[in-house]
Amino acid sequence: MSISKRGTELPGGIYCPIATFFLDTPGQELDMETNIKHFEFLAKAGVAGVAVQGSTGESVALTREEKKIMIRTAKEVFERIGNPGIIIAGTVGAQSTWENVQLANDAAEAGADFILTLPPSYYAPAMTPDAIQAFYEDLADQSPLPVIIYSYPSVVSGINMDSDLVMRLARHPNIAGVKHTDHDVGRIARECRDKNYGSPFTVLGGATDYLLGTVAYGGDGAITGISNVAPRATIKVYELAKAGKFAEARKLAGEVSKGEWVMGRNKFTGAKYSIQFANNYPASAAKTRKPVPEVEPSGRIHVESEVTPLAAIERQLEKEGFVGEILSTKSNGTTNGIKLNGLTQKIKETVNSL
Repeated sequence: MSISKRGTELPGGIYCPIATFFLDTPGQELDMETNIKHFEFLAKAGVAGVAVQGSTGESVALTREEKKIMIRTAKEVFERIGNPGIIIAGTVGAQSTWENVQLANDAAEAGADFILTLPPSYYAPAMTPDAIQAFYEDLADQSPLPVIIYSYPSVVSGINMDSDLVMRLARHPNIAGVKHTDHDVGRIARECRDKNYGSPFTVLGGATDYLLGTVAYGGDGAITGISNVAPRATIKVYELAKAGKFAEARKLAGEVSKGEWVMGRNKFTGAKYSIQFANNYPASAAKTRKPVPEVEPSGRIHVESEVTPLAAIERQLEKEGFVGEILSTKSNGTTNGIKLNGLTQKIKETVNSL
């Protein structure tokens, strides 16, 4: 039985839209060993949460049951590690309101905290702003989980949800936020100008390229693919910016943004290879579900040359014990007289033993 979490506030922070890994078999079944290893990597880094089965996670290639398996696994791993982060089910992006509600119910039953939802787009010309507003409000009325609007025009036949529409939707008590993979900082600025929506509304970017701009305008973080490669580096950029240390944040932000650009330049297959290469996962982890082909050899060479410096930064931060604030203490990072970059000695010993 699912537990309703309607009206829950979405915390700010860095969320990882996780990749989904498959076995190198004719059926390409879920590679749960590698999926669990990746969840552990992210939970130990201190991400604010993960978006399971999103665009990066090949949602469109997963069965309904596989989606539930991935949600349950994410929840179990984060709880075992001791990271209280949010589990977002995305992309809930069916073409009817009815099916979206069914997927929302599935997500709730599997243990998700929020759903990330694209607007239906098969009949794109009919999806006027009024129709899109009605869709999200109907879904939010019926969903047991809070809804996050997913603005990603390139995967929904060019449907472009402007700020006026998003701000109208923000007034619904069960619409918790928006993810901007439209890469429009102006929209973020307008939506953060006056957050007097009657209930909490979290504004997240969809990439690190404009993470500093998002924070500067009052945004709340990002759901960003590069955190599959360098979660600690991405978190550090966000936390420095949130603390007002933009000069220091810029130095690291350039490296993180370069890594994200490399992932995007080599399209989705290059992004998946970046994740496999940077984390030294099995070669099969770079494979997408058919019929999408693997990255071209030239793309592999480009990824390896450009992602290596960022991966080295990530390993150094890991060696130093840096983690996101979700794993840190509330009392100036000190517990029992031990200061450890915001991570208590007890948590560090637990994590290292896993």
